[in-house]
Amino acid sequence: MRGLLTILLVVAVSSVVPGQQLAQYTQYVFNQFSINPAVAGSKDCLDLRLGYRQQWVGYEGAPTTGWVSMHGVLRAKGKPFQANKHGFGAFIEADDAGNYGYTSFLLAYAYHIQMSRDFYMSFGLFAGVRQVKVAVGDITLAQYDDPVVNSQASALVYPEITPGIWCYGKSAWAGLSIHQALANRIKDVGLDSRFSRHLMLSGGYRYRIARKTAFIPSGLLKFAGGAPPAFDVNGMVEWNRTYGLGIGYRNGDAFTAQVKIGFMKFFQLGYSYDITTSKLRVASANTHEVILAITPCRNGDTSKRMISCPAFD
Repeated sequence: MRGLLTILLVVAVSSVVPGQQLAQYTQYVFNQFSINPAVAGSKDCLDLRLGYRQQWVGYEGAPTTGWVSMHGVLRAKGKPFQANKHGFGAFIEADDAGNYGYTSFLLAYAYHIQMSRDFYMSFGLFAGVRQVKVAVGDITLAQYDDPVVNSQASALVYPEITPGIWCYGKSAWAGLSIHQALANRIKDVGLDSRFSRHLMLSGGYRYRIARKTAFIPSGLLKFAGGAPPAFDVNGMVEWNRTYGLGIGYRNGDAFTAQVKIGFMKFFQLGYSYDITTSKLRVASANTHEVILAITPCRNGDTSKRMISCPAFD
């Protein structure tokens, strides 16, 4: 197993075959801020989310991810409605897979421009640091001085920047973000290893099918240098903006099922279950992901509220 984890590590950091170096989320609609900094401030109140993902349960060294995010809007006193607005936020993520892992500490800023009465465009940026952890002592090498792993350093720190664009209205949203935009070189691991840039495109639409019922199809497309494109497609039926049931598919990986439940006025709980379809299904169980959202929005006159992204309401 350690040999397999070594191979996964080298693939993950290799500049020739970069692979997927970032955590992935099944509930990306319920967790949009994690993939696009321009989402910061798209609600008219503070938005706090905590999440945990256990991938391929039972598989030794399988990826696990934990995260917490917070974002809100800077509001002028006495002015509940603003044509243009400033968003702010923070995102902390810890991801581990075998001998390799990282922790990111990111701050976010976004500027939202009102393009029409019910439509906004925002530009945002994540900026911070990533601490990369490599358990070199746990790697079994055929050659003790293999130049692929030539250091006993267990933690390396790199700057991280992610720009993003986000467009949203009452019924639809679309976004573009570039993760690991600096493409930092990874010291002492690999011969010329770098973080590959990841381009993420997301979008969705809320179709009202009854007074309190809506259908929300969505998609997430991901590109990373040296790896084939990956995409997620989901569809969720939502009632009263409180309860939701959905299904989805991730190419070459899994079918997914999702549920969302609102409770105690300001809380929402999301859960997803991935049914693995790749060859890994013979060596592991499936994947679980849970998210708790806390959004203490006011129930005032909706005509005075800023337009909120339909992905979050």
